[in-house]
Parts: sequence; structure tokens; C-alpha cells
Amino acid sequence: LVRASGSDLGFVIGPHGEEATIVDDEGVVLDRDQALLLLVVLVARHHPGARIALPVSTTAHAARLAAEHGADVVWTPTGDAGLQEVAAQGDVTFAASRDGAYIWPDFLPASDASVTLAKLLDLLARGDQPLSALVRELPSVHLARESVPTPWERKGAVMRELVERVPPESLVLIDGVKIRRDDGWVLVLPDPEEAVTHVLAEASTMAEARQVAQEYARRIRQTVR
Repeated sequence: LVRASGSDLGFVIGPHGEEATIVDDEGVVLDRDQALLLLVVLVARHHPGARIALPVSTTAHAARLAAEHGADVVWTPTGDAGLQEVAAQGDVTFAASRDGAYIWPDFLPASDASVTLAKLLDLLARGDQPLSALVRELPSVHLARESVPTPWERKGAVMRELVERVPPESLVLIDGVKIRRDDGWVLVLPDPEEAVTHVLAEASTMAEARQVAQEYARRIRQTVR
């Protein structure tokens, strides 16, 4: 439909009016990471000095792209409540989660897809590139995920084991245990509702990301035994 109508973009609003899916002018449906990076770039480019709030599970490319345009990233917990709390602090220009929820605090410190559409059109109108050209400039994101069954009484031991093995300067303890690596990072996050520990890893290739995620999943299984 986007291609047939010659539209500048397509925009699908989720059933609750909060999540959004973006389609570029060539009819390509952006995945969640592409959409997030696109909005980070547009906000950083057209709002000098912007502060952008993102969960610690977000690709490291987001912080790099924001910095290239003079913006700062504020890392938040992975849950919606933590993201909204940071967005409501008054000095955040834009906040986003990896599931397609975008927050514009100058309007409302909660996700709203209709406002995202208005903001996206405004930001695109300030530049001279079609959406597809911006999308082609985005880096590829390689994130792998593993989940390990973990008894509730062993979750603390898993976290302690990780913290004790890693130099403090490599740790980020905003939510779970995030470990910085030379080629990316790995996040070990206990599920708040289920007896499961999630592992999310980013690396320069998908094969490497999977290898890192599987290695930390193996370590968790050893600790749980």
C-alpha cells in the first residue's frame, strides 16, 4: 500500500494505541531495533543536546549514534515503569523501549503511537532525506537471547557469581548484571515473574552474539546445579 500510493511512509498503530510499527517509503517494514535507532538519530540530529532514555537492553549502537550528533543516552531498567519514571524527570527529550513503545515527555511521560507519528513526520520534514535513505544508513544490530530455568532461591546466587567474576569497571548494575565486553556486552536479567533467567548478548556478528549468550547460559546452568 505504501509503494502503490507513493507515500512517504506507513505507520501501524498497535491495538492499545501505544506501540507503533514503521514502514519506509520503499515498503520495508522496520524491525524494532531499526525503528528505535531511526528515532534516536532523528531526535539527536534535530534536538542538539538531547537526553534520550533507553533500557540497558538496547543496542550499543544507539549510544554511539546519539553521541555522534551531540546527544546523551540515559540508561534505564528494562521494564516500562522504570523507563517512564526516567522520562518523567523533566530533562528527557525522548524515551523508547525495544518493543515499539516510544515516549515524548514534552507531551506525556507514557508511550503514545499517535504522538510518535506526528513527531516522526515533523522530524522527517526538517531534513532532505527520504525515510528509506535514513534506514539504509543504520548499522546492523546483532542481538542474541537465551533463557535458563532458574529456581527462585538460586537467582541471587547466579547474580553474585557473575558480579564476583567480573572487574567492577566492566559492570553496569542498573537492572540485572550487564557486562561490557570489547566487542559488545551481555546482560543477565532475572525474570520478575517466572523462575527463569534471561541472557541477552550483543556482538559484531550474530554468530558471535549467539556464542556469548550460550556461554553465559552455560555458566548459569552450572551455578544452578
